Amino acid sequence: MLKYRALYERYRGLIDRGVYAPGEKLPSLRDVAAAEGLGLNTVRTAFDLLECDGLVRPLERGGYYARRSPSSNLSGFVAPDRVRETQGLSAAQKIDLLLAAGGASAGFALAEPDPALLPVARLERLHSSLSGNWISYGDQRGEEELRRRIAATYHPYHGHLAAEDIVVTNGATEAIGIAVRAIVGPGDAVAVESPTYYDFLRQLSAARARIVEVPVRPGLGMDLDLLEARLRSRDIKCVIVQPNVQNPTGIMMPEESKHRLVELASRSGVFLIQDDVYGDLSFSQERPGNLSLYGEYDRIVYISSFSKNLAPGLRIGWMYALGLNAEFMRAKSLFSLSTNRPAQRVIAAYLAGGAFRKHLAAMRLALAAQRDEYLELLSEALPTGSAIARPEGGCLLWIALPRGLDASRLFAAAAKEGIFCAPGELFSGGSFFRGHLRVNFGYRLTEAKRAQLVRLCAIARGLSNSTYV
Repeated sequence: MLKYRALYERYRGLIDRGVYAPGEKLPSLRDVAAAEGLGLNTVRTAFDLLECDGLVRPLERGGYYARRSPSSNLSGFVAPDRVRETQGLSAAQKIDLLLAAGGASAGFALAEPDPALLPVARLERLHSSLSGNWISYGDQRGEEELRRRIAATYHPYHGHLAAEDIVVTNGATEAIGIAVRAIVGPGDAVAVESPTYYDFLRQLSAARARIVEVPVRPGLGMDLDLLEARLRSRDIKCVIVQPNVQNPTGIMMPEESKHRLVELASRSGVFLIQDDVYGDLSFSQERPGNLSLYGEYDRIVYISSFSKNLAPGLRIGWMYALGLNAEFMRAKSLFSLSTNRPAQRVIAAYLAGGAFRKHLAAMRLALAAQRDEYLELLSEALPTGSAIARPEGGCLLWIALPRGLDASRLFAAAAKEGIFCAPGELFSGGSFFRGHLRVNFGYRLTEAKRAQLVRLCAIARGLSNSTYV
């Protein structure tokens, strides 16, 4: 067992058994490191995981204090126990309904932040101040100023990051499509997390790839032992992973696992695609680093977007990889000639000062508070036997429903009342997660939102009771 994980399990047991009562202060990180003979970063990782589980709370310059959190239960997280190869997306009709339904944003299905959390007024002012020199087609790679601003903003989390290697896209969706088209051919095997973001499945299915699902583990992310075993077969072309706030589970991959993942990819020669659209919204003390920080490897493809952290409607994403620009440009020409120039210029202007950093800090605090509000309500209103994985960032909750309750039935029943949620089968090529549900907590719990969530839980309770009749 990893050292930080063993330390986490020991302190979790101490808190569960009441050795540390709620409100009691735990030893300092330095004292624990000295007593256990561990590095300070190892201890910090273990305590960060305790915090994510709701078992401790940190006070600034005051250490960590034990707490009990009935609103979350990571032990209820269910994942496959083996690597599985699937035939493609089995729930395409539900995804199409979610994307086409005008009322979807009124529920909890789409992963989007509340506009109240975004700098709408400032973005509007920047948009209105644009001059008319954006009217013609722009550089297919994206506006030079935006690419420079992105490189300057994200360089600390990447290591090497050069503006000339960045490609601006129409959201992360186009970036995913470009990466898949540039790298994956019919019959190629691509490893993805299980569960995973449903658009990976859609894009890979359209490319006629073979989808290999590798389980996600609480506190660890993609199961690297199982991935390594599959990589030995030499048939994997590409691995798609979300190490920083995984969608749909909200799990963060530890630093040592990122190192190992890059080493595995390098040793096997596979492409490694990192989707990082939620990395800026991690609730950790420091913004997590990206895979390119954890090893020299020229087959890492990085994808991100400003849709979750700044402006969903502007549809500005970006991607980066060394030596793949020509392939990306050929693939992008099949999707779009260029990306919205006014939107790019607005975001470039916003990134120019310190406003973005301050905005992200405030947004993370607001989302963490909203997470706790949703968890408190759901822990009381969901059917008995439900369990919720406490996310380590982003705006998504992954819920395990009671045994026997099909989330697709809940989806259908709630949709009739205009309340949309995302059933678990969307996040796998098979039917493993039919008993799971993804809920967006990006919207503030206004009176109307609270009523919708309470009603969704009431429908779930009704279906759960009928399951056992």
